Amino acid sequence: MTLPLTLRPLLRLPVLFLFSPSIPLLGQAPAAIVTEPILNAHAGAEYGKAIPFRKIPGTAGTLALEVSGDRLYALESGGLSIYDLADPLRPEKLGSVGGMGNVRQLRVRGKTAFLTSRQYGLWAVDLSDVKNPKIISNFDAVEMATGLDVAGDVAFIGNRVYGVQCVDVSDPAHMKHLSSYPTDESQSVTYRDGLLFSGDWAGGEVTVLDVSDPGAPKPVSNIRLDGYGDGMAVRGNLLFASTGQHKKSGPEEERHGAGHGLDLFDISDPSKPVKLSKVAFPSIYFGPCDYWTPRLSGHFCFASDTINGVFLLDVADPRKPRILGNLILPKSDPENAEIHVPYEQIMDPGIPQGDAVSSIAVGDGVLYVSGNYTGIYLAEFPGIAVPEPRDVGGLPHLPDHPFPGENTDVFFSSGPEPVQPTRAVALHGDVAYTANVWDGLKVYRLSEDEGIRQIGAVDIEYAADVKRSGDRLYVAEGQNGIGVYRIKSETGIEEIGRLPVLEKGRTFAQFLWAFEGTDTIAATCAATQVHFVDFSDPKKPEIVHSESGRGLLYGNYGSQNLAAGRYFGLARQGAGFMVFDLRDRKVNPVWLDGFPLCSQTGSVAGMGDELLVMRAGGYARFDPRHPVATQELIRHQFPGQEQLPADVPDDSAMSRSLFPKSEWEGMPYYDAASGRLAVVNRIFKNLRIYDFSDKDHPKLLKHAKLNANAYAPTIWKGHVLVPGGYSGLLLEK
Repeated sequence: MTLPLTLRPLLRLPVLFLFSPSIPLLGQAPAAIVTEPILNAHAGAEYGKAIPFRKIPGTAGTLALEVSGDRLYALESGGLSIYDLADPLRPEKLGSVGGMGNVRQLRVRGKTAFLTSRQYGLWAVDLSDVKNPKIISNFDAVEMATGLDVAGDVAFIGNRVYGVQCVDVSDPAHMKHLSSYPTDESQSVTYRDGLLFSGDWAGGEVTVLDVSDPGAPKPVSNIRLDGYGDGMAVRGNLLFASTGQHKKSGPEEERHGAGHGLDLFDISDPSKPVKLSKVAFPSIYFGPCDYWTPRLSGHFCFASDTINGVFLLDVADPRKPRILGNLILPKSDPENAEIHVPYEQIMDPGIPQGDAVSSIAVGDGVLYVSGNYTGIYLAEFPGIAVPEPRDVGGLPHLPDHPFPGENTDVFFSSGPEPVQPTRAVALHGDVAYTANVWDGLKVYRLSEDEGIRQIGAVDIEYAADVKRSGDRLYVAEGQNGIGVYRIKSETGIEEIGRLPVLEKGRTFAQFLWAFEGTDTIAATCAATQVHFVDFSDPKKPEIVHSESGRGLLYGNYGSQNLAAGRYFGLARQGAGFMVFDLRDRKVNPVWLDGFPLCSQTGSVAGMGDELLVMRAGGYARFDPRHPVATQELIRHQFPGQEQLPADVPDDSAMSRSLFPKSEWEGMPYYDAASGRLAVVNRIFKNLRIYDFSDKDHPKLLKHAKLNANAYAPTIWKGHVLVPGGYSGLLLEK
């Protein structure tokens, strides 16, 4: 796989100086710190002096840091580590707990740590015994839990293109969904005094929401940034917003990679923010590591910028901020050169950038800096680095009423599931099996008169997805891989096989697809690969083919039915399109097109001999026997759709990140018996039902707004059946 990487090397001169004695930044490190001092920085007066720093011995790759009291908390090696800061220059590890997946951001509230973990949601960890922290629970977030803030009894999650989610964490063992609100790719979130600020990535803005009632967020304003959005800091009437990747203003030819920096705003009136200033950091584009954030200390601001390192700014006058100094992390672990950045371009000695700074935390006279791959570092800042008690202002109040679920005039409902959402449904006659995460499988009987009635449950530790083929159920069971069960009775199943590990190094099986007439299934860990597993002998399953591609498969992007009884289609979020032939227990890729197909809610449906694909805000019909390049596919408007958005102009990184997001795209399911097509859009939370019995002249039958981010639909006896997420199982009346 070739990574989309363009680097614009900076002119680099030998950096052999420290800060001027007139700036009291650094003291000599005590001999007890065994690692050697490192001096590595961007040259040029505009970036200030080089800041010496050292590695904290024994630390490993880390994604997030937070100082709380006399402890440093770190998302290290896929888990949570706790360090004692009795001596801020000599952090000592007290305890750790792992196994939480693709960890990203961290907040500590009293004796509980909350952390986001992308595909694996929100975790709560008990800190009562810092030497033995224990996982309390895991909450299945709307999608790709990345940003995080916690205020009082509410956690706010940034779910990228699915926006902001509000979660009741008053009982960390039973965290509950409250609401979600779409923003343009929420990467980080910050709460203050009833307002939530969402740093929206490719959209290049900060969305400001009124979350005084976290059950019903309301828009306040959108603040345009001069780069891609992410981390923020708020103090009083000032907003500090870090930016990265590509610039949003100026000549087109000068924008690429030039969006790195810090934008400062006056938010005295949050509905009418005023930009005060902009500080620019070195230009560079590096796709795999794309996060940046500021931290305040007195009239100073520390700003991290991934592979660009860390910058120290004087922000005493927010209209005229100045860069005083900077540092760049090394390319390899100072303790073990075999541990290094896994990207050939960054390892090039001619490029000044190094390991990505994933997080920073202000300690007592010290700044702690985490390297994504090489560990945790510290730089001394006596008199400058001072931990600030966080002023969150008024706390949000939990809603008086629980999450309501969906409109019962439109749907029969199994009832809201705010703790363990309904992620998937598999049908066997009039019986429906649903995947309910940590509640395992639930079993329902369907009736046109009475709707949905639960008749049983299956005790499976974790169920992320479920599909049926013949008398078998296939279940994606997270860390337990893929389980295969034979249906013995309506409520009784028995395990007949298991693939314990779907993908080495990524242990959460998340999505799978199974089909009538074949024992070969497709499955993903919501990462970059799709795997095909032959279960013809369920006791000896075999991965017969794996395919990588651009874009994470963190949604249900595959066709629920095969086209022509053999072709499986797979959309890659904001990226390309793949088609595989599953005939005769073999898996043959028949079409791989990397040009962007649809947005991050779009997928594919088997429709007779064709595949119906979401295509840049509309849809297209794809014949897998006669493939046509994505750019040549004929885009159609859905019935009722006034016009199609503009297609992406090219396959550049900038175009892919700004792919049009349309409420008309979604996850489709086609029912040959009724000719009906159901499309669920997870981002915009809606369901549209069409009559496609005449494929050349389809008709819109129904449009329903949803309160939750539902999953891929199916159709039972002509009625649409929707795994409604936090709304439970829904059956069209």
